[in-house]
Amino acid sequence: MTETRVGLIEFGKAIHDSVTVPGLGELPGGQVSAGRATRGARARLLRGGRVVEDDLRLGIVVRKKFFSSDVEPVTDAGFLKDVFVAVGRRDLGNGDSLELYTDDTVGPDLSRPEAAVSVVAPAFDQLTGFRAQVHVREGVLRFGALCASAQGGQPMRVLGLFGPAGPLEELPAGQVATVLLGFQCDAPPMAGDVLTAFPTPGFVEHRDGTAVVHGVTDLGPGALVAAVEVPEGRSAAFTVGVRVRVLRPIGTTFNERSTVIAAGLPVLSLARDGVAVRSTAGSRVFTVGLGTRDLRQNDVLEAYVPASSPALAPPLALAPPPAPPVALVDVNTASAADLARLPGLTPDRVTTALELRRQQGGFPDVEAFGVAIGLQPHEIVHLRGRATAGRVALPETGVRQLDI
Repeated sequence: MTETRVGLIEFGKAIHDSVTVPGLGELPGGQVSAGRATRGARARLLRGGRVVEDDLRLGIVVRKKFFSSDVEPVTDAGFLKDVFVAVGRRDLGNGDSLELYTDDTVGPDLSRPEAAVSVVAPAFDQLTGFRAQVHVREGVLRFGALCASAQGGQPMRVLGLFGPAGPLEELPAGQVATVLLGFQCDAPPMAGDVLTAFPTPGFVEHRDGTAVVHGVTDLGPGALVAAVEVPEGRSAAFTVGVRVRVLRPIGTTFNERSTVIAAGLPVLSLARDGVAVRSTAGSRVFTVGLGTRDLRQNDVLEAYVPASSPALAPPLALAPPPAPPVALVDVNTASAADLARLPGLTPDRVTTALELRRQQGGFPDVEAFGVAIGLQPHEIVHLRGRATAGRVALPETGVRQLDI
C-alpha cells in the first residue's frame, strides 16, 4: 500500500462559496484545512461519513487575487488557503470534503469502456489548461467521465463538456463538442488522438471515524492492544469486526500528510474502562485489539466499511444534516471583544492585532494574521474553522501616478 494523504479541502469554510471563471462558469470554493492542495492530485469526495466517489482529479485550481475580484491559476495552495476547484462534479457544497492523495499502485477500473472520441482541435490557456474539440465515434461521452488517452498516462476526468449552446451533460455518437481537461494531462492532447471514456465509480465506503493511538501493548506474535482517543470535536463508532486502516502522520502543521501503513485490519476486540464491549459509540477513550505488530504512538486508526461488504447490504440511514457552521471571526473587521474570543489571543495580542490592522489596512489571510501577532504554529492551527480574513482595501499612499 503506497497511498499518502496529502491534503483536505473542506467546502463551506471559504470566504466565498464560488467564483465565476470566464468560459467555464462557477467553481465551488473550499478551504485547505489540512496539508496542501496540489493541482493534478487524485481526490475522493467525502459526504456525510461516506466516500461517495473516488478517483477524482484536482484538474483546475484557482484563487481570488488579493484586493480584486479576478482569479488566477494556482499550482499549490497551503494550509488555511481558499481555493476554487474543478474535479468533474457540479454538486460540491457545504459539508463536503475532498480528500487529496497520491497512490502509485491502485487505479480506477478501466475494464468497461462506454465511449471512444477523437481529438479534432486541441487548445490551451493559462487559467483553465487543456481543452479539445472532440468527435464522439461511438457510445456516449458524459460530463465527469473518466477518460484515458491512447498515448498513455494517468486517467483523467471530463471537467467540462460544452456545446454551441453551453454546458452539456452528455454527448452522443456522431456529435462534436469541446471537452475541458484542465491540468491533469500527462501529455498534451494532439489532433488525431483517441480518448476512451469509462463510467465513474460510485459509492466506495462508509467511514466510522478515527482514533489516535496513545499507547501500545504487545500481546505476542502478530497481535497488540492499543489505547486510543477520538479527536476532540469528532465522533467515532468502532465495532468488533469492522476494518481499520493505519495512517502514520508525517510532515509539519503546514504540510501535514499521512501514509497508509496498513488496511483491512479487522478489530479483534474493544474495551472501555477495562470492560469488553462490542461498540464504542459515544466513547472518546477506549482500547482496540488488532492483528498487527506495526503500530506506533500518534498513528491514526480509521474505521471503515467497504461498499462491497455484506454489512452494507441494507441501505444505510441518511446521515443527519451537518451542524450549522460556526460564525467565523473576520480578523480584518472584528472588534476587540470578538478577537479576544479566538483561541490564543491574549489582551496583548488583541492590542497588537488592532494596531497592525490600523497601520497596514488588514491581513491577507489567517496564517499571516497569526504570524504577525506572534502566534506559534500550533496556536495558528487552533484558528482553523474559527477565523477568516475578508478582503481589505489597500491604504492610500498619497503618491500620484504620472502619464509619461
